[in-house]
Amino acid sequence: MEIDKIVLEDNKDYFILDTLLIDQTKYLFLSENLNCHTSIIRKLSTNGKEIIGLNSEEEYNKALCFFIEKYKDLF
Repeated sequence: MEIDKIVLEDNKDYFILDTLLIDQTKYLFLSENLNCHTSIIRKLSTNGKEIIGLNSEEEYNKALCFFIEKYKDLF
């Protein structure tokens, strides 16, 4: 199984662990080297062409809760 990678603004490769659609926004769950200590969450812009940061800690927590709920059997 191949995992997709993208390059972010820090010029590092990140693996796409998952994407979730939450309230009409597509969130990307990424890891620099498939290590939980290098995981980040980003989202696609409204036009779907740019990867952008989250607006607040609340938005981060919301996205993380959806991710945890999806994979709760693994945690």
